[in-house]
Amino acid sequence: MSWQFSMASDIGGRKEQQDCLDKLSLNGSDTHLVIVADGMGGHRDGALAARMVVETARQRLSADQLSDPRAFLKSLCLESHQAINELGGNDERSPGSTCILLYVNGPEAYWAHVGDSRLYHFRNGELHNRTQDHSVAQLMVEQGRLQEGDVAGNPLQNQLYMRLGGDKTPQPEFGASEIEDDDIFMLCSDGFWAYITPEEAVSTLKQLPPEEDGAARLVAIARERGGSTGDNISLALTRWIPEKSRGGKGVLSKLRGYFCL
Repeated sequence: MSWQFSMASDIGGRKEQQDCLDKLSLNGSDTHLVIVADGMGGHRDGALAARMVVETARQRLSADQLSDPRAFLKSLCLESHQAINELGGNDERSPGSTCILLYVNGPEAYWAHVGDSRLYHFRNGELHNRTQDHSVAQLMVEQGRLQEGDVAGNPLQNQLYMRLGGDKTPQPEFGASEIEDDDIFMLCSDGFWAYITPEEAVSTLKQLPPEEDGAARLVAIARERGGSTGDNISLALTRWIPEKSRGGKGVLSKLRGYFCL
């Protein structure tokens, strides 16, 4: 069995791309780290802050550090936080970034997140789990003061109470799962999930021909819907392929590389 990946990113309607994403792998193993980071819009050096998350992961990923995946992911978040703070800035305009990290090792998956970039875990075509945003809007949903369907586009969604960078040390949230055949993880920035529901994402992937790139197709849909005012869009798809299915490309097979400008 093995993992397949598909990644895509688009600047959307913004003047600058402040998202950054990548997939890192350990040589000779089925061990990978997928990263999506979204620089804080409107903050100085947001694009550089997102890039620092990926660069920190590139420097830190090694077989020696992965005996405790949760500890590794936590340290990666905290080291990224420190690296962003070293970029400078004052409390009001300091750089910042969200992050969602997925570490997969054979049939095991571990993840950590800070902010409102999301991870969705699908099993048998159904949503199995997802991360919860560190935003004021999400708090209101949990309190019953806002409907989940009204989060996208709500100005309170942009008010994060946890991020990488700034004077408040983040407390990443973690998840883990043993993997079943054809499990799919979808990591994305808010510029993606604001326009495409998880149910629509799965439905679209099922309908695509084998030769078409799933992430690229979904990002194109989000780009069209966001139009001239849409946010940066980033998406990484990760799928566990059973042995009997290997050899075919499938909709998740194309790895599109390191996305940030």
